[in-house]
Amino acid sequence: MTGAWTLRAPCSGQDGFAPNQDDWKTVRDLKRLLGPRLGYCKRCPYRAECIATIKPSQVMFDGIAGGRLWCNGEVIDALDDVSDDELAEPKLRPSCGTEAGAKSHSRNNERICPSCRQVTREMDERRNAEKPKQEQLPLEFAGTT
Repeated sequence: MTGAWTLRAPCSGQDGFAPNQDDWKTVRDLKRLLGPRLGYCKRCPYRAECIATIKPSQVMFDGIAGGRLWCNGEVIDALDDVSDDELAEPKLRPSCGTEAGAKSHSRNNERICPSCRQVTREMDERRNAEKPKQEQLPLEFAGTT
């Protein structure tokens, strides 16, 4: 996995989300082997990014990605709260990964790609850091000194 989000994902630094081919033979084996690891995805806010990065259906992936257990690129098990929206591939443009690319997704009412999502977060953090802090004035009430 690539991208800054991978460092913040609950599975960061963990192994065992894609088994060796020698470790399993059937779908039942795969579920037994990886089923317990699916819990790492429970509260993960990066499930859509994970799927967009790994592209499990395109590469015939076997393992866990985006709150789902995949076998030959097809979902064989999933968490209860997964959404089909997480499976949609975002449209990629040459400008992706830039402010212009992020704005283009918004203008076209599209799901934002992982690199533009990161740029958007960085822009928001920069704006928040640049905002002048509002000074709180002391309140004076009549009859108090």
